[in-house]
Amino acid sequence: MRGLVSAPRILIIDDEKFYRSLLKETFANYSIELAHSGEEGIEKAHTFQPDLILLDIVMTGISGFDVCMQLRNLEAMQHTPIVFISNLTSVDGRIKAFEIGANDFICKTVHPDEIKIKIEALLNAEKEHFAALEVIDETSSLLIDLQRQNAYMKAISLFMQASYYCADIKALTQILLNTLQTLDLKAVVYFKLSHTTISTSDHVAKLEQELLKHHKDLEHIHKLAQGSVIFNWRAMVLLAKNVGERTDIIAHLMDAVEMAVTHIDRQSSLVAQILSIEKHNKAILESLQSSVTTSKAHLKSQLFESGLVSKFDLQDEDDLDKLIADSGEDLYQLIHNFNGNAEKVTALLGTLKKPPHELRFLFKENPQDSNNVLF
Repeated sequence: MRGLVSAPRILIIDDEKFYRSLLKETFANYSIELAHSGEEGIEKAHTFQPDLILLDIVMTGISGFDVCMQLRNLEAMQHTPIVFISNLTSVDGRIKAFEIGANDFICKTVHPDEIKIKIEALLNAEKEHFAALEVIDETSSLLIDLQRQNAYMKAISLFMQASYYCADIKALTQILLNTLQTLDLKAVVYFKLSHTTISTSDHVAKLEQELLKHHKDLEHIHKLAQGSVIFNWRAMVLLAKNVGERTDIIAHLMDAVEMAVTHIDRQSSLVAQILSIEKHNKAILESLQSSVTTSKAHLKSQLFESGLVSKFDLQDEDDLDKLIADSGEDLYQLIHNFNGNAEKVTALLGTLKKPPHELRFLFKENPQDSNNVLF
């Protein structure tokens, strides 16, 4: 059904020349096509594509009932209003007309002006119906777009939540691949620092790899032919092949990846500092223990040489050990506290890196899925 913006198109099918002329004159302001038989009416319905059909019932050749049934079998005519205009006034005839798909039934004895009013009312109703359908289509389209955008943003939100639990770039790479697949994106990603390329497909063309590696010559968002777009961020470059209307969505994802990389770098730096402290503390303890042993032996030697002590019994050994231990107790305790704090921070980071159940699917690798390839 057309939108009825121009003059409505009316097809008049009647074998009476006089009545065809009368109806044509009645609807002079409309686009009119005439057919003198049912067969001709069916042919012209194909070519003329009317907005409404005025159809006689009793005609030479096939009847109006048969014409109506054949027209209703045509996909293009299933919703076109069909109005019977006939001298047949029996109740059974009227019932049959509506049963086979007619929209109205008007007796030929009705004044032409009344016929015109009824037809105009029917056409206006069709016009309003068509306008309502357009509004419904537009609303449905907007709703679908909103649902799609909501799904995209949810995927990015899940990525951001999951990235918090990534201990390293390898884990981040896995959740990024899964997120790209959730977004139904065909993409190739190049990580600048590690010089690693990942893809959602099983093949990366050499041209794509070279293009990504020469990212210094690319804009922040660089559009290519056939809908492909390169997103050039600080930590990575992403080539998406089926972007469509998702440029902003992918840009949000790139921002999220940048934040995740920064977060991982900071935590890696923190862990490295903790390990360095633990290593340094261990060296201090070993040095302290060695110094204590050396000092103890040196002190005993001096005591012997001075003549103050001729020999050490077990009690003397214990007293000397206690004296030395007391003098270094504060230092031992300080180093122990350092190590204890390092262990606590390391344990805390390990606990924080365990993702909750609802995010674990993003960390899973599926070896049977050939669409996830890491180069």
